[in-house]
Amino acid sequence: MRHTLPAWIERPLSALRPAGARARAATASERPEGVLLWIWDCSDGGARAALVARRVSARLPELQIALTYCTDLSGLTELPPETLCLPAPEDRPASVRLVLDAWRPAMILILGNRLPAALIAEANRRGIALALADAQFGTGVDAISGDRMIKLLARFERIYLRDDSSRSALERRLSSVPIAVSDGALSEPADPLPCSEAERSSMAEAIGARPVWLATSLPRAELDIILGAHRYAMRHAHRLLLVLVPDDSSEGADLARELSAQGWAVACRSQESEPQETTEIFVADDAQEYGLWYRLAPLSYMGGTLSGEAQGPRAPFEPAALGSAVLHGPHLGPARAQYIRLENAHACRGIRSASDLPDALADLIAPDRAAHLAHNAWLVSSGGAGAVETVAGGVAALLEGHIANGRT
Repeated sequence: MRHTLPAWIERPLSALRPAGARARAATASERPEGVLLWIWDCSDGGARAALVARRVSARLPELQIALTYCTDLSGLTELPPETLCLPAPEDRPASVRLVLDAWRPAMILILGNRLPAALIAEANRRGIALALADAQFGTGVDAISGDRMIKLLARFERIYLRDDSSRSALERRLSSVPIAVSDGALSEPADPLPCSEAERSSMAEAIGARPVWLATSLPRAELDIILGAHRYAMRHAHRLLLVLVPDDSSEGADLARELSAQGWAVACRSQESEPQETTEIFVADDAQEYGLWYRLAPLSYMGGTLSGEAQGPRAPFEPAALGSAVLHGPHLGPARAQYIRLENAHACRGIRSASDLPDALADLIAPDRAAHLAHNAWLVSSGGAGAVETVAGGVAALLEGHIANGRT
């Protein structure tokens, strides 16, 4: 005789647990009257949720919004009036049932790649509309993947993915849900670093048609690596110019003298101002001029990413926003999230070790190769505002449809 366990034993332990403290706290807050959108955001301090909330609210002024978060609210900006803003309830059946009973949302919008399975299942059982945005599917870092996730995604009414590769990968596995691309992550892009147009024009004239690459915030630990790669790449492009920004700008003049003593043709920003026709390395010892160098160099190596020793590493969205392709090592530092977004969009070149740099540099100084990366990087770094509008417009339209059909 085949023996089976009682059904209550076979159920996941989370299904047997009572509602948690966060769920009880959420239901203690008074729900505002009217149609409610619940935004679940578990990643970046609430910044993207606030952006979407404001844009949806601008389209539907009478809409009420509840925003729940899993991390601190360091990125949270201004929210629409009367927005409920609370820690996310525990993702287990009793907790989500308690909150859904109290809030009665017309729609739940989940942001990012972390899917709350219990909430999705219970909302779907109740016929509550589900939408997903700012997500990636496939093999990228932190992307959604796997059969279990496909089953969860099948319960959504609309899915907005960050990029075309995610959509292609998901459409091969899931045909029942409308899938759109929002062209980038949900963000409000920062203004590109400024520069004097007169300086840019003068420097561009001095450089002429020479190929240029930039090494940002270069620590001493990486100097020989960069020089070796530059020497190697000059075999392929003998007029190649390296613009070198030292990690410590006060060392610029000393570094220029040291490089000259090694036989390099060197000019220094604080002394000669502009490179000459024969200059091989230009020491740009003014950290306030990155906006100028990113505009002039089609390729930027992000200093410190091979050694992890830069004191003032630059963020890759800086060059990306100004059309300079990004080349980096394995030490991503505080800008890791930006590098991952660029990697997933095929918008930068990563190398594993110093020995990989010469060949990568020689490959990327070809104008068409750098231009392709730079274009993809620009889309990632500057596409956030358009992505917000795409998602907010789609969510508002879905809500209007549900309101018109009496499904709220």
